[in-house]
Amino acid sequence: MYVVGSRQFGLSSRYDCHVYALRSAVGTLLIDSGSGLGHDRIVANLREEFGADLGPGTILLTHRHPDHIGGAARLSAELGWPVVASALAAPVVMAGDEVGSGLAGAQAQGGYPAEMRLEPCPVAHQFVDRDALELEGFSLRAIRVRGHSSDSFAFLFDQGGRRGLIVGDILFYGGIVGLINSPDSSLQSYCEDIGKLEGLAVDILLPGHGLFTISGGQRHIDMARAELQKGFVPRTIGQGDLIF
Repeated sequence: MYVVGSRQFGLSSRYDCHVYALRSAVGTLLIDSGSGLGHDRIVANLREEFGADLGPGTILLTHRHPDHIGGAARLSAELGWPVVASALAAPVVMAGDEVGSGLAGAQAQGGYPAEMRLEPCPVAHQFVDRDALELEGFSLRAIRVRGHSSDSFAFLFDQGGRRGLIVGDILFYGGIVGLINSPDSSLQSYCEDIGKLEGLAVDILLPGHGLFTISGGQRHIDMARAELQKGFVPRTIGQGDLIF
């Protein structure tokens, strides 16, 4: 398990989410693709870890926001790795939809540089809530958890005697949630869906930003759920020094 792209860890562009590479004997499962602005560094990091011939791989997208999908088209074309996305995110990815991805709105707020563009990207496979995915030697269960966005998915997997959960921007270390100032982000949806992550006995928690952990991951999930049950707006990404 590797981190090959990240804003916080200085591994690629300041506009990138964490880009995880899960490596098995079969191939590499790349989680999200960054914004596209850190493409060269992400590819260099992959080659540094795995060698010039990267072999087979798949790019799995957690949701349609530009810091997660912006690099998909170029990475897929250069590496020859297919892209897998939910049926909700796939139309945005395939069309390079800068409005639907939130890129245009974020640029208007100064969140991304004006020259950043979203390239259309083929999606080889689409999934829906509760689908089982077999990708590059990993067996994952897709779990839709609305709140950060209506198309946000977590992915549950077991590997080497530990249980992992890839959560994208659904929640973060310390029980922080990903509620943002966007029409597609909803506190009510968080309250309705966060219970899907209860009782999973997660060890490894892999969020899209900030710290990750390889033990005790369920504690952070439970903290987020407890915050959402209090009747107040919970601690969320972007408040003060939380995450960014």
